[in-house]
Amino acid sequence: MILYHCTTEKKLQKYKHTGCILMPVRGWAYLESAKNWNKKTGRTIILKIICNLAYPLSDHRPLYHSYWTPENIKKWEVI
Repeated sequence: MILYHCTTEKKLQKYKHTGCILMPVRGWAYLESAKNWNKKTGRTIILKIICNLAYPLSDHRPLYHSYWTPENIKKWEVI
């Protein structure tokens, strides 16, 4: 599954240093949703990640656009 993970420059440097994004990793199913979340939270970076297993986050709206994965993410692409 492709997800869009919102983050900051500081966290991105941490991901690069550790070599992965440690689980649980949250993300959005749609790029537009990730952009809206970035605006709402003041984050500036969106990463495109791929995971094999993802579960919906029920506490976010619209329902089922946000997910989390129990996997450590070792590869990502900055959008």
